[in-house]
Amino acid sequence: MLVFDPYSGETVSFNADRRFVAASLSKLYALLTLYRAASDGELSLDDEITMRPSDVWAYGTGVLSKYPNKYPVGYTMTLRECAKFMIKESDNTAELMLNRYLEEERIEAELHRIGADSTRYWSPINTTTPNDILLVLKSIADPSYTSPRLSADMLELMTNTTFEGRLPRPLPEQTRVAHKIGSYESTFSDAGIVFPEDSGGTGQEYYIVVFSEGAPQGEARETIQDISLAAYQAFSR
Repeated sequence: MLVFDPYSGETVSFNADRRFVAASLSKLYALLTLYRAASDGELSLDDEITMRPSDVWAYGTGVLSKYPNKYPVGYTMTLRECAKFMIKESDNTAELMLNRYLEEERIEAELHRIGADSTRYWSPINTTTPNDILLVLKSIADPSYTSPRLSADMLELMTNTTFEGRLPRPLPEQTRVAHKIGSYESTFSDAGIVFPEDSGGTGQEYYIVVFSEGAPQGEARETIQDISLAAYQAFSR
């Protein structure tokens, strides 16, 4: 786990360089790569992408594979809409669609560009470290890395997702948490940027990345919540 204060530059961490299964945290890589490419003029977020049979991933989270009558093979959406499915719903089919569109080599190159060199993107297994996830979060939140508008769009996709039971759960209702969860077997995680409610949703934010490995899901969720609340209380003081 780690907690980073961008204003003081101080970090509190434990096992921040240890490799964990990234699970759906890898969706942040595709998000950053997509929006970086948009900022470079290599694509438009209004470009369209069509769901192929090979994209459909029935395992795990998401809505595209669960409602084939509404989202049949051949369903077409914009890249922006696909990113929304991928982040808001943690949709595995949407991730496969964007991975195909962007290609793994481009996503890996983006990770190397920001210095996330300890992350293994599906080769041979999807692993990362808390420090690497922090680099991804920093790049998403940095308006100079894409643009102020694109950065704000990414943070909006990460806010008020379908999965708000970990980092956001114990915090005051007005607190904004732009985050992404991950779950795979006995590894559970949540990583994001917290904007305390007294800041009006801007400024004085902090970054938090928490992995739990080997504990049941309920216990892992409680641990993530406890760390989230402790960090919030520390910054409030």
